[in-house]
Amino acid sequence: MMLKNKIYLCSIALISAAMIWAATWAARGLSDFGLSDHMLRQVSFEIEGAVLSGTLVTPNDITAPPIAIIIHGDGAQDRFSNSGYLPLINTLVDAGIGVFSWDKAGVGKSTGNWLHQTMDDRADEAIAAANAIATLEGVDPNRIGFLGFSQAGWVLPRVAKTTAPAFTVIVGGAVSWRDQGTYFSRIEMVTQGIAPDLIESRLLDRTLNYDAVFASMEDPSLAPEMDPDRFRFVAGAYWEDSTDLIAEMKGPILAVWGADDLNVDAHADSATYRQQLMPLTDARHVLVIPNATHGLLRANLFNYQLVDDWPWYLQYIFIGMGRTAYAENAIVQIADWIDELDDG
Repeated sequence: MMLKNKIYLCSIALISAAMIWAATWAARGLSDFGLSDHMLRQVSFEIEGAVLSGTLVTPNDITAPPIAIIIHGDGAQDRFSNSGYLPLINTLVDAGIGVFSWDKAGVGKSTGNWLHQTMDDRADEAIAAANAIATLEGVDPNRIGFLGFSQAGWVLPRVAKTTAPAFTVIVGGAVSWRDQGTYFSRIEMVTQGIAPDLIESRLLDRTLNYDAVFASMEDPSLAPEMDPDRFRFVAGAYWEDSTDLIAEMKGPILAVWGADDLNVDAHADSATYRQQLMPLTDARHVLVIPNATHGLLRANLFNYQLVDDWPWYLQYIFIGMGRTAYAENAIVQIADWIDELDDG
């Protein structure tokens, strides 16, 4: 009986210890999803009849820090990407870098419709955001740069050709819309277990079909899988290719990919950036991060094409991990690069 009691008490102790550890781990991650330790300013700006609403997050103890303006990827994203940006923002602000992000047109508190935008429109919007931030008290206009994801690969080369940002960081940026769509579909089919020869046949059919559909860009009925607004958006971007624009970008540039990106061909697109940005320097740098996803999260845990594909439990793991959900040193390297530019 005494032995059974000892075993029982030992089990209770182990369970209690595990629960305390789990609670501590979750609390640490949860702290990365709050912004109460930083200064917040609500900022709105207007362009083409739309009012875009966002939040500027800055360190409490730094005057006129560098500001990274976030440029969203695809989809109806609010300013914090359904809270997914918060560990990233906290990491940057803790490193002394302010962050501004806004609700896409027609999302959250912003008016308009992001699906009615072209990449030129999105670039104009990014420049308007920078101009709005530049007028604020405590902001140095010469320290404003951009941090964009995925679809920003067609937006930020335009911005940095037209203006000279303090810095431009592009994460998982695609070069050719057409090629990126093919790559995404290929990975999707591989994941589904489709035979390689059948994949190639289907991809060829897909390319020929979409080339024909988007040659005229006028008939949504040719792509019934898309609603009319989505058709309009894709039609305006299908032939996008930023290769030539990359070579004309001004200012410091950091182009970053996750080595395990399932959405964008990191190998091919990073090679294009290396070629177009020659000569590469510390201020014009290309980086491919091991064990990193399209959004630079740890690939061994989070490598899915869409967040909607995550198993239910990964949401909890992401919340529990907070900033440690990112691949090792991924965000730290970005913050360090911006800081080193600023110190220089």
